[in-house]
Amino acid sequence: MTHLAPAPFPIEFDSSWLGFGGVHGGLVVAALIRAAAVETGATPLAVSAHFTGPVQPGPVDVAVDDVRGGRTVSARASMPDSVTALVRLARTVGETTWPRTGSDFGGTDPVTLPPLEIPVDFVPFSQYLDIRPINAARPFGRGDDPEFEVWIRLMSAVGFAPVERAAILLDALPPGLFATMSAPVPVPTVEFAAHFAPSRAAADGWYHLRHRTVWATEMLCVDEAELTDGDGHLVGQARQLRRILGG
Repeated sequence: MTHLAPAPFPIEFDSSWLGFGGVHGGLVVAALIRAAAVETGATPLAVSAHFTGPVQPGPVDVAVDDVRGGRTVSARASMPDSVTALVRLARTVGETTWPRTGSDFGGTDPVTLPPLEIPVDFVPFSQYLDIRPINAARPFGRGDDPEFEVWIRLMSAVGFAPVERAAILLDALPPGLFATMSAPVPVPTVEFAAHFAPSRAAADGWYHLRHRTVWATEMLCVDEAELTDGDGHLVGQARQLRRILGG
């Protein structure tokens, strides 16, 4: 099946979800995923989003077109002049056969760990996050290792589907390089790709998130993230290509 004309899906972004220079990228990707799922009636499994500019708060129409496939479906979802995503979906996912068990994080209760305080006036969407660092890395801590490991949960009354919530959390932390810096520089995402696994996690539950920079030059870097639920079952994995605009 192919739609020759885009199907509009109206979205309105609140300014409380602003990040660095625009609406939080994970929320933008979540909106594209939702539009593709609504249009196809299928379950999202993967997304590859390409950003050409920031998304600003306010109303926007997501166009969903070029829908193709049978049991597995591809759909293109886009916002004018800012982002285009290819979303892969499936009519039937089936039962999980591997892995049979989750990971062991040592039984740490996240609420016993001190929260990471991010000023809301600096990053407005941080008001929706509860982040409890596990390792020693902190933004602008001038550490040696560009990797954050945290417990995290989404503190929002907005009703997100599991895959949408995973997209938001996979993009919730700053670039891994920020752990090695003393001050922020613009490091915008130009490409975000993620794969999602079935999850039994509750909407208000804790997730384990590991986020790190895997390579960097003076101009570009790639970050990767892995999200698991409180029982250690994989929820999603992501990779981002980013530009480094200043130093």
